[in-house]
Amino acid sequence: MPLRYKQKVHLNNGHTRGITAVAFSPKGTYVATAGLDGHVCIWRVSDGKLLYRFSGISPVLSITWTGCEESLLFGTKDGNILLLSVCKALNDFSMRGFWAHKYPVEHLAMSGARVASGAFGELKVWQWRDKEQRFVCQVQLPEPPKTSHNEHKEVIVTSLHWMGSTQQPLLVVTYMFHGVQVFDAKTWQSTRTISLHGKIAHASLSADGKHIAVSNLVRGFDVYRLHDETPVGLMTHEVGKPRPTPILFIHNGRALVGGSLSGKVTIWDLNLGKMHTLNIPSKLVVPSELPTGANHLIDGAPVLALSVRLFIPR
Repeated sequence: MPLRYKQKVHLNNGHTRGITAVAFSPKGTYVATAGLDGHVCIWRVSDGKLLYRFSGISPVLSITWTGCEESLLFGTKDGNILLLSVCKALNDFSMRGFWAHKYPVEHLAMSGARVASGAFGELKVWQWRDKEQRFVCQVQLPEPPKTSHNEHKEVIVTSLHWMGSTQQPLLVVTYMFHGVQVFDAKTWQSTRTISLHGKIAHASLSADGKHIAVSNLVRGFDVYRLHDETPVGLMTHEVGKPRPTPILFIHNGRALVGGSLSGKVTIWDLNLGKMHTLNIPSKLVVPSELPTGANHLIDGAPVLALSVRLFIPR
């Protein structure tokens, strides 16, 4: 597997304030970016052309495509979730939305006609109804169980992931201080509680659902086997200040890419244990999405990048 990459395109002049989230469309034709300026931009991956820009009044903190190339959902600081539908020519659009949370919507995860949303300690699942042409709340999930080690800690959702089969769908939720919860998406009962060491600032699931990688705020990233919680790797690199930095499985789970506050992207080959670093002229690198803590970033912590660079293997 190659660990050498070259820059394909540089997406700039789309945002006036920091970029908070990045998401590729299902076929990889487009990439959407969201920012603190309230803008959602859609770019063409092949040449980096800005095709469309939506301008709102509230900072956008999370974004996910709905499963097709023409529509996406995004969450805002004021607690709304909005559905943006764009025609194929990308010269017209429709917009609808609803108030979802009393906190900023920092996490969204789509699966079929359902979307899970996380806002600080709130966790809800919404179902799309064709007849009514809107999302309705299917369930608000309870807070995770607490122990003597975390009973006084705030409940903070840090990532959402769908996994499993159509017959047995699962929702995997990570929390800053309360480990990992796995919910049965048919009964909405918690089927597993995984107590991982340290804080979970952000997490990513491998494509086969066998491994979970977590950003631990301090030294880098830890990788665990999901079924038995066995640690299988510790990836250390310079993360800068102890703030949430994102992590993402790539190459079908054979590699990890991690962000930093020092203008670097680090890529690890999990089979060979090799590491490669890309130097990016930016203070914060966001390879996939902004992790939990976006509401704190809005208040002026690190400066977020104003542009996105796409890389491909050499």
